[in-house]
Amino acid sequence: MSRPWRYPRSYLRLITFIVALAALLTPLDSTITSVSLPYIAEGVRAGYVEALWIPLGYLSALAALLLPFGRLGDIRGRRSLMIIGFAVFSIGTAMSGLSRAGLELDAWRVLQGVGGAMIMSNAGALISEVYPPWERGRAFGYYTMAVYVGTVAGPLIGGMIVSYPVLLGLASWRWVFFVTLPPAAAGLLASWIMLREPHDLKPDPTRHLDVWGMALSIPGLFAIMAGVTEGSFVGWDPASTAALAIGAILLAAFLFAEYRSGRDALLDLSLFSNPGFTAGNLAALLNYAGFYFLPFFLSYYMQRVLGYPPSYASEVLLAIFLSMVVLAPLSGRLSDRIGSRGLATGGMALIAAGIASLMTLGTSATAQEVALRALAVGVGMGLFSSPNTAAVMRSSPRERLGTANATLSTVRVIGQALSLAIAGSLAAVLIPRATLVYIFAGLGSPASVSPVQFVEGLRMVYGVMAALVAAGAVASAVRGREVVEDGDGVEDQRDAR
Repeated sequence: MSRPWRYPRSYLRLITFIVALAALLTPLDSTITSVSLPYIAEGVRAGYVEALWIPLGYLSALAALLLPFGRLGDIRGRRSLMIIGFAVFSIGTAMSGLSRAGLELDAWRVLQGVGGAMIMSNAGALISEVYPPWERGRAFGYYTMAVYVGTVAGPLIGGMIVSYPVLLGLASWRWVFFVTLPPAAAGLLASWIMLREPHDLKPDPTRHLDVWGMALSIPGLFAIMAGVTEGSFVGWDPASTAALAIGAILLAAFLFAEYRSGRDALLDLSLFSNPGFTAGNLAALLNYAGFYFLPFFLSYYMQRVLGYPPSYASEVLLAIFLSMVVLAPLSGRLSDRIGSRGLATGGMALIAAGIASLMTLGTSATAQEVALRALAVGVGMGLFSSPNTAAVMRSSPRERLGTANATLSTVRVIGQALSLAIAGSLAAVLIPRATLVYIFAGLGSPASVSPVQFVEGLRMVYGVMAALVAAGAVASAVRGREVVEDGDGVEDQRDAR
């Protein structure tokens, strides 16, 4: 028998639908373009730098604006931001599909990132505001599942559009963007017609946006994302190094400014005085920094070294993502009962073990051997993400839920960028250049390639990345007891075993 709550079950289902659409769109739009990037770049006659900014413009805007829009939702309410966010995302998507030149497409991709930041920064906060405490883990499980569905669907849909354009009747790269319009439009209509602000939360006219914080954090995060991404794919030339240095200086100044900003701070540093909030964000940063590179590197390893066709590589990657999709809602629901620490820590330990086990593979591994190790990583991710997200949001005061959700989302995006940067930089040092260029770019002569040297270098990369995830497991393990309200509003100091 369900316990009474201030919102009817039908409204909670609507919130789940809207939040799931928001969670689906951002990874879907990111991964669908990454797999079809050469096809898109050719269509708009983009040069290398213009092509690089097709994904980078979107991700940089997303990372830079999550905190401001999360804080704005705390101050002014989330309904208008969700509506505007879905609308801006839809406009950016449609205009991206209509672009005729590389720079034009880059600009519309930035606008997509602006809309994505609006909805992504407030979606998780909506769950914490309207769901009862004893069901938030399950709700975050559905939220995480939608993220993983978008991650899985992006490469599949993008690959189908590129590979079978005539069969599907979608004989243009423009459909890579147009296919995301229906879920964006559905989110816009549902938010506009049905979404309402929580009864007990009113906009606070005495609070204002931290203009100085925005002036420092937005260009700082944008520069960090640009520097890390360009350094990963172009190389650590003076431009990417300078962008990274400028971003670091701006973010250091931002943290100093936030320390002095008081109640209107963009990032309330007092949130980090809660061990659960700090440990959860640190665990997420290290987890994504150690994991996100894996699908890309595994795909190249299977195709270029083991000689499997792309379909086999896709099936192995599906072992990772489908296990994440299945387990995310289950682990979230379980965290409502036993807490998050044991699930999140155990999940990260399994991820680290799975990545480390890839070090045992050589140049003659079978697809089944790769898939079993990849499956362990996917199961670990499914156990980690939902409980960790729920724990971070539980440890945050209600008036700062948008800031807390935006902080965690920003940490996740930065971790993903760092993962590619760290793995790419290690590979550049450990693997001979001729081998690296042929494996990743298909350039050069196969005679100059040494699969053995590639695998040896890859083992070192796996070892370092597994160590990062293991460090995150330690951070997760030392988080304090969770404060979880029971059905009568009584706080329970719950220690996840």
